[in-house]
Amino acid sequence: MRLLFISASTTANDRIAWSGTVYQALKGLERAGFEIDYLYAMRDYQQTFIDKLLCSYWIKIPKLFGKTTRMDESFYSVKIYKKTLSKFDFSPYDIVFVPTHISILNAIPRNIKAKIIYLTDATVDSLFGYYTEFSNLIYHNYWEAHCLGKRAFKRSDLVIVSSDWCKHNAKDQYGIDETKIQVVEFGANIDSDDIPEIHRAYNSKKKLHIYWSGVNWERKGGSIALECCRVLIDKGINVEFHITGIRDLPERIDSLSWVHNYGFLNKNNANDYHTLINIMSKQDIFLFPSIAECSSIALCEANAFGLPCFVYDTGGTSNYVKEGYNGYLLPLGSSGSDFANKIKECIDNNQLKRLSANARQMYLNRLNWNTWSKKVRKGIESIMFTKEM
Repeated sequence: MRLLFISASTTANDRIAWSGTVYQALKGLERAGFEIDYLYAMRDYQQTFIDKLLCSYWIKIPKLFGKTTRMDESFYSVKIYKKTLSKFDFSPYDIVFVPTHISILNAIPRNIKAKIIYLTDATVDSLFGYYTEFSNLIYHNYWEAHCLGKRAFKRSDLVIVSSDWCKHNAKDQYGIDETKIQVVEFGANIDSDDIPEIHRAYNSKKKLHIYWSGVNWERKGGSIALECCRVLIDKGINVEFHITGIRDLPERIDSLSWVHNYGFLNKNNANDYHTLINIMSKQDIFLFPSIAECSSIALCEANAFGLPCFVYDTGGTSNYVKEGYNGYLLPLGSSGSDFANKIKECIDNNQLKRLSANARQMYLNRLNWNTWSKKVRKGIESIMFTKEM
């Protein structure tokens, strides 16, 4: 089967776009045996004077009213993508695969014969008021995003979602038939050959290396993780707190001797990529009290390295952390002290070694892109068979 993969990334080898998920999905489809062509959705776009005016409006005018905007979820973006997609010849393809971008999917011409597959981790409506960047939008932006999100789900022949949370939202918010929704968890965005199998020995006398990663300190719960580490230190545990992902960490944190900040590591850069692997290999647990989360790639990678995960029970995290198996899910609103108490309890009860082994199994059995490839292949074959019937 011949597949056209459409994305907003200029190249198919971008390991950063959507936390690397676009790249891994493309590689996963290649492993599944599809003949793939890649299309950059803005390939033929040249900005006009009218486009400049509209762009200025989206960027500047809402700020006058104390509002924000999301151009990626707007009719304006659909117009831009149509510059390429309206002229493209879709006839050679059996499948069109679109990851995450609802505007790209809405810009695809209506008369194509190929089946449309949409990959996402959330309905746009579920992000309103949940993610900071989807809050306080100018009114018509909410309306446009809702319309585009609903159309994307309804037009797709198959929607691949990364959590049960997303599937339930699609049914409740858009009335999507659950038979066209397939839940397939994401995998670690580190090549499997680069992930060592580590058998950790935990004991109360050694340092406890706690790992946190994220580009958004507040939403990803950085301050809560820091508080947790402080409480553990007060309880007599020798903690070393390791941070990746943050470009600008609050200065007061960098001055703490037990905090190690490695900054933002770019997986497109070979040195940064291997530095990240080296850092994660030396950790003991993954502390990730993210306040809002769809389906975290960081959790997939933590499981790959056998790190017990301590997270909030929010969004799609329960597809990646099973209570008492590979970590613990604490209710939203739990404090850093609550996380510290749970970690201390696991140390005292000698649970960390078991949680670590189970985390590795969670990765091997579910949270990897080879498994993703096999499941998605079956899902696509099922709709192609229906087409032939």
